[in-house]
Amino acid sequence: MPSIVIDLIFAGLILGMTWALMSEGLWGAALMFFNVVFGAIIALTFYEPLAAIVAKNIGFVSGFADMICLMTLFIVSVLLLRLTTESLAPTMVRFPTGVYHAGRVLFGFAGAVATIGFLVVACHTMPVHKKVFTVIDYKYKPPFGFGIDHKWLGFFQYTTGYTFPNYNSPTRDWMGEFGNAKIFDPKAEWLLNHEMVRPYGESTGIGGEGETSASESASAGGGGGGSRPGDIQVIGPAVGGGVVIPN
Repeated sequence: MPSIVIDLIFAGLILGMTWALMSEGLWGAALMFFNVVFGAIIALTFYEPLAAIVAKNIGFVSGFADMICLMTLFIVSVLLLRLTTESLAPTMVRFPTGVYHAGRVLFGFAGAVATIGFLVVACHTMPVHKKVFTVIDYKYKPPFGFGIDHKWLGFFQYTTGYTFPNYNSPTRDWMGEFGNAKIFDPKAEWLLNHEMVRPYGESTGIGGEGETSASESASAGGGGGGSRPGDIQVIGPAVGGGVVIPN
């Protein structure tokens, strides 16, 4: 499938969801935007340990454990947040006409981008071809180079380093940007790792075509005196797409 078609589909989904959220008005669109953001943060925080449990105890769905747990946590979280905000928040808040229309467009678009961006992130966890929809690999930035999936992962990494930091773990930010906080994906390898463990097709790896991929480097470590710090070891379709970074 041509990449332009994928970009147009994602752009169409964003525009359609923007229109749907705009119909909620400024207040409703703003609430849904924050519901989606916090729902996605909850899902990304807890899906890996839950996927490990599912993969261990329900073997026939182990390949789909990441995707199932990530989407289930997201849907349940957004649904509960939606019910909570509808119960506690005022049903109607009046704004000046200009503010109302500008705000509903802004929050409608932001909520749509956040939702579709998270769905693209979830697509990376599917056990399909290494290029999802024959187009999306770790370098691809849909739609039209904007990279909503890359920006989502970067935002989530930021929240784990600054907004909701956890200092009760030996795993630290090896670059030192976030101090001693335990952060999500400290080496920015989440997309690449998930591409490498998808079961179909061939991954170009970090070097691109014509160069040795990261998965090949990891498998070759045994013949050259063992693996090196930072090498990636693929252990199966479980937590984090089945990838463990030992160092």
